[in-house]
Amino acid sequence: MGGGTGSFAVLSGLRDSGHHISAIVTMSDNGGSSGLLRDELGVLPPGDVRQCLVALSRARKPLRELFTHRFSRGSLKGHTVGNLFLAGLEDMTGSFNKAVKTAAQVLQIQGKVIPVTLKKVTLVATLENGKRIYGETNIDIPKHDGSLRIKKLSLRPAVLANEEAIQSIKEADHIIIGPGDLYSSIIPNFLVKGVAGAINASKAKKIYICSIMTKFGETNNFQVSDFFHTLQQYISDIDYFYR
Repeated sequence: MGGGTGSFAVLSGLRDSGHHISAIVTMSDNGGSSGLLRDELGVLPPGDVRQCLVALSRARKPLRELFTHRFSRGSLKGHTVGNLFLAGLEDMTGSFNKAVKTAAQVLQIQGKVIPVTLKKVTLVATLENGKRIYGETNIDIPKHDGSLRIKKLSLRPAVLANEEAIQSIKEADHIIIGPGDLYSSIIPNFLVKGVAGAINASKAKKIYICSIMTKFGETNNFQVSDFFHTLQQYISDIDYFYR
């Protein structure tokens, strides 16, 4: 569970382990290529899902590299082929879920990639001075005083979880969380209605992989205990903790 490059690294390592893998991916990204496609086409943000699909892919290297290729010029500058592919499939089928499943077939993935929700959301951070920051990219790359701690995180609007995500949590033997940005990649998954409850009710072993670096604007000056206690606000029981 997570998003971004942290999930890519873990999934790449687990792909050939022989286990059945379900990657549950945050859907609050609104920056870069994902943000542009979200604003211009009204599609769900494809970037984190695309990274997970590539990480689990057993397709030939040229196809995997094509999905990660980023245009460096023209009107498509900044977009990756994989993001455009997913956006095109969603636009064609009217369903992001169908788009992900079709891309999974094309890339011959080992396991499943599951968006945590199929609804459009905006991530909102409330800082210790009471100011609210709207949008994952503004939390990830702060334009405000990044030394201020985040006191609360929420989703606008409140949304229900993807049923496939809840089912995967219920069936899991192990739930691996992270690594990744605590407030912009990991916790947003637990804010989706039904997810934290399903994890807390699960008998699976819960494993948290903590990032080895803090991040300005999110976890600056955090100790390992700060990461742990922040997660405990959402998950009551973590069996293994790695850094």
